[in-house]
Amino acid sequence: MHAPHDLKEFLSNTAIFGGLADSTLSRIISMIRVEHYEAKSVIVREGDRGTSMYVVRSGELALYQQGKGSRPVRIARLFQGECFGEMAIMDVQPRSATVVAETPTILYALTNQDLYALYVEDMPGYVMLVQNLCRELCRRLRKADARITDIAGEANDETTQIRSRPKLVGD
Repeated sequence: MHAPHDLKEFLSNTAIFGGLADSTLSRIISMIRVEHYEAKSVIVREGDRGTSMYVVRSGELALYQQGKGSRPVRIARLFQGECFGEMAIMDVQPRSATVVAETPTILYALTNQDLYALYVEDMPGYVMLVQNLCRELCRRLRKADARITDIAGEANDETTQIRSRPKLVGD
């Protein structure tokens, strides 16, 4: 693993760990697992139960979702400092995508149990981390909204537009 000082500096420069107190970063560093993957390795599979989120230390990853046909569709690429897997531990739903290492990759992993321990031991740090995760998810949602708008506009077809009725209490 990288030296604690180097790791702390790296994490503090990522979107999800930025702004955390030094003591919170130290606590998180003590929880992190380092995982190494060779190119073409599948890290997580769409539909699997997820208990970990990851931060990319090095490497390039591709995220795929199964399309309506039989072919997976690449929906994103991730690089150093970016994260994935946070949805599965935040909403306790199956993995939304398959993640494949395109190059040799090093990841830092935190589990839902690690986040619970942070909640118990360092509530202000936990709240800041969750706020950072929410900001990251909002950034991605805005980007997805823009892509959907572009596709719907180009297609000029109402079937490309997403329509949903909000769930009401008791539904």
